Amino acid sequence: MMISNWPHLYADGLADVDDVAEEIAKRDGAFYEHNRKASVVDNRWKSVPLCSVNSTWNYREDWFKEAGAAKFPDTWDELRKVGAELKKKGHPIGQAFGHSLGDPNQYAYAVTWCFGGAEIDDKGKVIINNKETIEALKFTVAFWKDCLDEGGLAWDDSSNNRAFLASTISATINGASIYFVAKRQFPEIAKAMNHAHMPRGSAGRFYAIGGQGRAVMKYSKNQQAAKEFLRWFMDRPQYDKWMTANDGYVVGPTPYWEKHTLWERDPKLVSFKESSKFGRWPGYPGQPSRKASEALVKYILVDMYAQAITGMKPEDAARWAEGELKKAYA
Repeated sequence: MMISNWPHLYADGLADVDDVAEEIAKRDGAFYEHNRKASVVDNRWKSVPLCSVNSTWNYREDWFKEAGAAKFPDTWDELRKVGAELKKKGHPIGQAFGHSLGDPNQYAYAVTWCFGGAEIDDKGKVIINNKETIEALKFTVAFWKDCLDEGGLAWDDSSNNRAFLASTISATINGASIYFVAKRQFPEIAKAMNHAHMPRGSAGRFYAIGGQGRAVMKYSKNQQAAKEFLRWFMDRPQYDKWMTANDGYVVGPTPYWEKHTLWERDPKLVSFKESSKFGRWPGYPGQPSRKASEALVKYILVDMYAQAITGMKPEDAARWAEGELKKAYA
């Protein structure tokens, strides 16, 4: 089991699986870029992309309509405008800024890219301290003050789920798990909620998506059998059943699976399958390298935003992040 860029971390211990991955791509279409980047190391496939567990905006349609939004806002500026009205009505937006691996990083990376910022350029040079990142920081400071639940600094990856299901927040970035629990335990919330895409910024729409894959260990005495299993599992009859069992929680690694019937059965899940088209990876537009992992697990981008919303000037927060990223990417 490989999560996100693990193939880059363990490449020396992984067998090449080029034949299996290329066979799937030929049959089902090219893998999404974030899946390919995570699995290919030095031009060799070190894992076979399996899926991704994408996060989009979970939101209360009823409350957004009350705040004047007939649909979820398409841009960050529009979301801030609607979010301010929601907070005035006692329905703030929820976003974590603590040290949990999922939700805080989902926001920090995506909003940075949406405004045109990035940790590094495509050559690996640290470029975080630029006007685009500073604009993302200024936006987030205002977004925090005007729209967000101020408990978010102490939240972990489960806090926003609980807050949404308790009807104390109106929207949050998350996978489909909130919706699935709502359908089982809080049907009125499930009826009132929907999902929508990450808003656009001046540079476009982006998601931070790691992806998952399956690898074969180089020390294994059964490498060929393992490859045959992966080939069998990823074949359409088996993978179709697996997709159906996951009920929309996972997204297939190629555009072929956008046509799966489960997306037609529940239109509220459509944004999850579409989000893979906008998926990027920690380290983008560079490589999802060991150095990118160090930056991720040290929460450098998350802490940059957390420091800005708690009083540090955006310019100083960007300068601090630049120093920390230079250590990580040294």
